[in-house]
Amino acid sequence: MLKKTIKSVNLVENKVFTNLTSKTYDLIALCLGSNSSIYQKINGNREIKKNYKEHSITCSITHKIKDIGAQQFFLKEGPLAILPYKNNKFSLVWSIEDRFFIKNEKSLTHYLKKKLSTILKTNKITLGNIQSYPLKLSLKRNYYKKNTIILGDGLHVVHPLAGQGFNLILRDIKKLDKLISINLRLGLPIKNSNIPKDLSENRKPENLLIGLGIHTTRNFFKNNKYLDPIKENILNNFSKSEFLKKITKSIANLGLS
Repeated sequence: MLKKTIKSVNLVENKVFTNLTSKTYDLIALCLGSNSSIYQKINGNREIKKNYKEHSITCSITHKIKDIGAQQFFLKEGPLAILPYKNNKFSLVWSIEDRFFIKNEKSLTHYLKKKLSTILKTNKITLGNIQSYPLKLSLKRNYYKKNTIILGDGLHVVHPLAGQGFNLILRDIKKLDKLISINLRLGLPIKNSNIPKDLSENRKPENLLIGLGIHTTRNFFKNNKYLDPIKENILNNFSKSEFLKKITKSIANLGLS
């Protein structure tokens, strides 16, 4: 398998240029991360964006805890989420302010393990593959141009507080797959079709609403000594409502549709 780097895209000729060759396609879906300059041809500068001045710390945790489920902790340093994916493993996402990250960068592993041991009430945990990256909000206004579509982080980057960024990407891909399948089943061409337009019209409202909703939630849960008692009371009442928990779980898993 050859590793290729996309250098540019000709939107008129539907051609992708890489460091090795060039090729023409009926439909192009660009998944180049959130910072590719190639998106400028499609989106220009039309996006909702904000630098949170925070870093996200992610890692995998191996443990011996029984019956641990998905959990969210609102710590003074920032929200920390636990997302199990195996019986004895879970992934962790911890959002912290840049100034805290810079101050403690060299000792983050020790600090994080100590924090987790206190939260989970056990020292029998092993941290692996620790990574960090700056946090921002980025919601593109334009999803496509001609036969070229933006997908993935290039389309929307949201705060990891609610763990919904990857879910939004999966729903975009699922919708695109459905639209392509319908055209093929009806014998309609993929090139110069309504697929990019239909994808944008179907997915943009939910992506914007959830993206901005997560942004508002992040602002609400930022540490504030005057509002913290009120927030704690809201969370306590929320945790007692099975109806509200059922609704939020459904939205997290299935989206607004």
